[in-house]
Amino acid sequence: MKTIRIKVDLTIKNSLDKIDSMLSNGEVMKTDTFNFGGTVKQLNNIMEMRFNHSLKQWDLTSSQFSVIIYLLHNQDHEVNQKMIEDAFLLKGPTVTGIVKRLVEKNFIRRRPDCQDRRINYLELTEKGQALESLVCQEITRLETDTLRGISAEHLELLETLLQQILKNITCPTL
Repeated sequence: MKTIRIKVDLTIKNSLDKIDSMLSNGEVMKTDTFNFGGTVKQLNNIMEMRFNHSLKQWDLTSSQFSVIIYLLHNQDHEVNQKMIEDAFLLKGPTVTGIVKRLVEKNFIRRRPDCQDRRINYLELTEKGQALESLVCQEITRLETDTLRGISAEHLELLETLLQQILKNITCPTL
């Protein structure tokens, strides 16, 4: 595991050093030398692997924790499984599996709708609510490690660029 972590850390460091060097030299990233999609996928995979590793201490996966966070942020109204599907662009059986495991681990409970028994509302248990501060501290630590060595200006630029890319792929012009 240590060898993998070192390799992952070096891969991230090399990628960030390359991007930082290109930005500081005023170079434009060309699509023939920079595989944007591959880099984004690699970053996502590594970050998810690290996050899942951190969540093991609570016997959770990142997908399960995402549902817990969604429920924490939406406590002011009832949340059903369909809302989770829509929020995370997941299929019904996938959400059913995540919810089933969270119920088994006593992080959430299902409450059937009194009018329509097909609808289940999801509620956090005390155990689920207690995770918020613990895991949010871990997220902050992981993000700090991930963004270490990147200047505030570059972080601001990165956020702007990523928001523009997100806008481009979610709202394409015809």
